[in-house]
Amino acid sequence: MLLKLVILAAAIAIAWYGFKFVGRVEEQRKAKLARRAAEEGQTVTDTVKCPSCDAYVNAAAPSNCGQADCPY
Repeated sequence: MLLKLVILAAAIAIAWYGFKFVGRVEEQRKAKLARRAAEEGQTVTDTVKCPSCDAYVNAAAPSNCGQADCPY
């Protein structure tokens, strides 16, 4: 009976620390990608969907998509 409890506790600990490790690796990967994008001068901008043509345009400075009923 005691052996089963020890094995169960070990399995829970392995799963717990495994998820923590995976989360830490994912966080480091995201930070590396953000640093690389900053070094290359890439920026991220918000986009909005044009209701007439379903194309995504820059939210800060939307431009006309060429459709007659384009609101931009």
